[in-house]
Amino acid sequence: MSISPDTPIEKIKGIGPSYSRILTRRGIHNAGELLLLFPEAYLDFSTVTEQPVPDEEKLYAFRIGSMQVSRNFKRRISLLTVKGNIGSLPVCLVFFNQPYLRQSLKGGEQLYVFGRIESRAGAWQMVNPQLAPENRPGQIVARYKPLAALKGGNLRKIIAGILADWQDERETLPEMVMRRHGFPSRANALRAIHQPPAMNLPSIEKMKTRFIYSEFLFFQLELQFVRNYFGVRRRIHRYVFNNDIRLAINQRLPFALSEEQIVAFSEIVNDLSGPRIMQRLLQGEVGSGKTIMAFLALLLAKQNGYQGAFLAPTAILADQHYQNARAFFGNGDIALLTGDCPSESRQEIEKRLRSGAISLVFGTHALIGENIIFKKLSLVVIDEQHRFGVAQRAALFFKSRSADLLVTTATPIPRTMLLALYSDLAVSSLKKPLAGRRPILTRVISADGRRDFYQQLRREIDRGGRGYIIMPLIEKSEASPDLCSLQEEAAAVKALWPDIPLAILSGKTKTEQKNRILRQFRQGRIRLLLATTVVEVGIDVPEATFMVIENADRYGLAQLHQLRGRVGRGPQQSYCYLIASPRPTENGKLRLQAIAANDNGFKIAEMDLRLRGGGMIAGLEQAGALDFRLADIKKDYPLFKAAQADARQLLKNRELQNDDIKNYLSTLTKKARRLSFS
Repeated sequence: MSISPDTPIEKIKGIGPSYSRILTRRGIHNAGELLLLFPEAYLDFSTVTEQPVPDEEKLYAFRIGSMQVSRNFKRRISLLTVKGNIGSLPVCLVFFNQPYLRQSLKGGEQLYVFGRIESRAGAWQMVNPQLAPENRPGQIVARYKPLAALKGGNLRKIIAGILADWQDERETLPEMVMRRHGFPSRANALRAIHQPPAMNLPSIEKMKTRFIYSEFLFFQLELQFVRNYFGVRRRIHRYVFNNDIRLAINQRLPFALSEEQIVAFSEIVNDLSGPRIMQRLLQGEVGSGKTIMAFLALLLAKQNGYQGAFLAPTAILADQHYQNARAFFGNGDIALLTGDCPSESRQEIEKRLRSGAISLVFGTHALIGENIIFKKLSLVVIDEQHRFGVAQRAALFFKSRSADLLVTTATPIPRTMLLALYSDLAVSSLKKPLAGRRPILTRVISADGRRDFYQQLRREIDRGGRGYIIMPLIEKSEASPDLCSLQEEAAAVKALWPDIPLAILSGKTKTEQKNRILRQFRQGRIRLLLATTVVEVGIDVPEATFMVIENADRYGLAQLHQLRGRVGRGPQQSYCYLIASPRPTENGKLRLQAIAANDNGFKIAEMDLRLRGGGMIAGLEQAGALDFRLADIKKDYPLFKAAQADARQLLKNRELQNDDIKNYLSTLTKKARRLSFS
């Protein structure tokens, strides 16, 4: 069977219904998208090391001795222990949850294993070593991150099968781009990335740049198309800002606005009074009061007889904003619409939006659906802009003849990136936290000090403390044995502290259950919330006083600052504890030192741009809501700027466009022409 980029994943050998569902949930629908799932690392199986080298990853020839399988049915864990020798040194191989290996291993045989030899409890061990394919050395083997039940080894076999049957040598980037940047062809680059002939990491990274650039190029083409389309639109919604509206604002404000908030609100009012539609970015420090600014803008729309839409990245955040809005606006003509909304309720909301009976609607991507029609939409608020693609941003524009836009983000953006990403948006900044909040005290905990720390944390909980413990993974990963997972740590914490009411929260938790957990956490019925980074934005529990982040060195500075911002939202003193991995990188150590020494989000954003060393790109076990599959806007910023300039030139000079670019722009144009404005 010949395979092309458009071959559906369900027709690819080795992908059954369960694997297909896993990949589809991550936005992978065809062979071309699957091949963009690049290896996380490469194992050098080309050279066998004869004598053990402790604490370094090497390929060894292991002579099998005795074997034993033990199981812990309560924790659903199996342990395969294989004793033998590497050279003259007795070594024990330990495999977690891989009992099936016992059938293929025989005493006295030689086994080629790749991994790290470590001293544990006075003996030399290799934990979850990688077995050489076909039990022979001489190759460079790609290692892939597992995706739920789809393990890394199975991914490697599936991708190898795709490349063996790959029949598409067509180039997707324009000739001008290929020549200017010296990019390799798509087919050659894919083979070099997934099946490199030699352990040449700089060469492999160069191959990846063409795909990172490609993401940036199409992002910029769409971004600039949207800017050109809406940049000339004149205002049709007229706002009146009179004494009645001032009175309505004063009656609803729970506190006096700060000087920064007054300036930001004045800028919003001036935009809404101007001749062209508002396109403003409101970036602010964690806890600086961005949401109340958005509510005041929505109040202006509501008081002037218009409709407003508030788009949030997650159902949890949308629901939280909706609950706060009910307290601010009252219960009358506002609604919540998410993907979990029952069919009857959804139809009723759609009907009331069309008639204008609902003035303000809060929701997730469900607001973008084709069936959602507004009678008089004048203002769109998008919370946490970095979580949405340009197409999603434009989709809400397409529901109004001339909607004003307010984007809010709690991730301060360095000025150089602001100019590249949001040159069409005016910018307001809130740099100071609200009055009455204390600075959060941040401590770095070494891996060796982890046990003592948790004993101290127990005393904090006994004194009435309430807080979060953040894990990078949902389930244990064989590829990353040093990373903590919710699955294992929750079981350990329950066994250690059976009397502490706790709950588990991740991207897999159903919305109804998430809302119940957060409600009980706010009420104090749950004292400890074990979670992934799903709590990174928008969770507001003033009584939470501590944040614990496991494997904290694996995150970027901006994300650490976001997580830290979930505490310190009340008058009590709050703490953030950053627990390092057993083997942190030098960049990871620098990030921990930097976040512990700084609490200014704008300074942290600049430092993150300089120090960024990759970090975690979403949880390994859950789909991330990222704009880019491969690219990292901070790490790959020079490439982003190059794509920005090339997109501008391609849009101006049609003769430079190839068929892929022409088709893409044609699709955007057709979509704009099909718009049926309300």
